[in-house]
Amino acid sequence: MHIDAPVEKVFHYIDDPAHFVAAMPEKSNITLGAVNRSPEGTVSTYEVKYRELGMHLTGVFTREEYVVNERIVDHSSLGPIFTFSVEADDSGTTLTASWDASTLMKMLDAVFFHGDKDIERALATYKVEIEALA
Repeated sequence: MHIDAPVEKVFHYIDDPAHFVAAMPEKSNITLGAVNRSPEGTVSTYEVKYRELGMHLTGVFTREEYVVNERIVDHSSLGPIFTFSVEADDSGTTLTASWDASTLMKMLDAVFFHGDKDIERALATYKVEIEALA
């Protein structure tokens, strides 16, 4: 997804877990829980609370990789790994997002949840919100 903003601005935006949670569909009933930071101020873990099949669940995301102005990799306690990357292009920044999980989780997602569409919607939301800040 191309975003008309410098890499630093895009990276700073995606660094905040609140933006990740806010970009999820309303039907997901997702809220951000506790956010823990390292002594340097970077996110180390954060909680995502949601309801699934009438149950209240909490996933804990661990920031496994953090390369300033390049990449963020968050691993959920529920299995999926989310990767966000930024790269300068001719007129701004290219933001990419992907997720990986076990084969079973991918099959369940393809049948019931369609997380690939959630990622596409999240990127579109990021584009609008970041460009409005630029």
